[in-house]
Amino acid sequence: MPVFEYEVVDRTGAIGRGRQQAEDQAELMQRLQDRGQLVVSVRAADAPRAAPLRQVLQRSFRRIIGRVRLATLVLFTGQLAAMLEAGLHLVRILTALARESSDRRFAKVVEDVRDSLAAGNSFADSLRLYPAAFSPLYVAAVRAGEASGALVVVLNSLTIHLEKAAQLRRKVKGALAYPMTVLTAALAIVVAMIVYIVPIFEGVYAKANAKLPAPTLLLVWLSQLVRESAVTTVLGLGLVSAAVVVAARTERGRDVLDTVKLRVPLFGSLVRKAVLARTCRTLSLLLQSGLPLLEALDIAAHVAGNRTIQRALLAVTRGVRDGGTLAETMQQTGAFTSLVTQLVASGEESGSLAVMLGKAAVYYEAQVDAAVATLSTLVEPILILVLGGITGAVILALYLPIFSLGQAMRGGIK
Repeated sequence: MPVFEYEVVDRTGAIGRGRQQAEDQAELMQRLQDRGQLVVSVRAADAPRAAPLRQVLQRSFRRIIGRVRLATLVLFTGQLAAMLEAGLHLVRILTALARESSDRRFAKVVEDVRDSLAAGNSFADSLRLYPAAFSPLYVAAVRAGEASGALVVVLNSLTIHLEKAAQLRRKVKGALAYPMTVLTAALAIVVAMIVYIVPIFEGVYAKANAKLPAPTLLLVWLSQLVRESAVTTVLGLGLVSAAVVVAARTERGRDVLDTVKLRVPLFGSLVRKAVLARTCRTLSLLLQSGLPLLEALDIAAHVAGNRTIQRALLAVTRGVRDGGTLAETMQQTGAFTSLVTQLVASGEESGSLAVMLGKAAVYYEAQVDAAVATLSTLVEPILILVLGGITGAVILALYLPIFSLGQAMRGGIK
């Protein structure tokens, strides 16, 4: 039977932690609630093991099917906060929001959350049943809002956080989409030339008995390979792509992919700034909601969006639990900039840690804006050179034999 670690708050407000065996998390949560305790967090204590391929594929499929657009979640949270502030009952609000939602899958989730709430569960526990729609950050913030009686304030803060996250995601995706589109177009042009144009030149050179240089021979061989084994080539590329996607879903694959993201020239700095902005804003939101620092760090680690930063935050959590300060442990990991650690140190000294983390988030969001503008200026000429170089190399390889072909033709005339 698996072992779970849990953290609870009793009727007096005291925080308790422990380990206990249970069939699953739901069973343990029910036991703790039956004792009159408010469950803050429950997580598996067993060492993680590599998931088999079937489980990886199933998780990936469920994640794709159950995914909710961030814009839908922003709208839902904002409307929920406004209607709660107006004094409407939560069950009635969820009924109205489910009816008005244009996303039918999300509407069904909201209806199920409403039914769970009507059955006597807390709002946070009802949301926790749908992790594909509501992240651990979302559930933890709602739980803190319920416990403190400031759910409307927390939901308003959560709306702002989600809007910032959506803006940040759009900017990063926009910066990455342009070069990917251009490179895809360049690849399509090269493939079209190899499939349709190279055979024409190949026939001309064969009739003229022209001696082909090495670049042209390589191009002709590549054209023959693509044309004669097109089905095999497409299947092979499909299998390779599928293998890469599956590998990226594994623990090791995600580690490698996220490390590479932070080290890619030009784009690595942009990704790092975006991750730091999201991490600082997440911590600021959770601390403002009233969550303890250790729990806020643990949740921020699991929603960081990058394994390198996640490992650093988990190390920070252990360091703080052992008695270290947040700024010192952040600096020791080497994953956080001096600006972040200095602002955190200032926040710890002045008792305004959430405010200082918010300032760090604002700074890095501005840095992302500046990085996107700079990349737009730098990437365009680089891509033009790359595109011109690829097509130029193909054209040059095609026309190299023209010189020897002209000499052969002149020799025939004499």
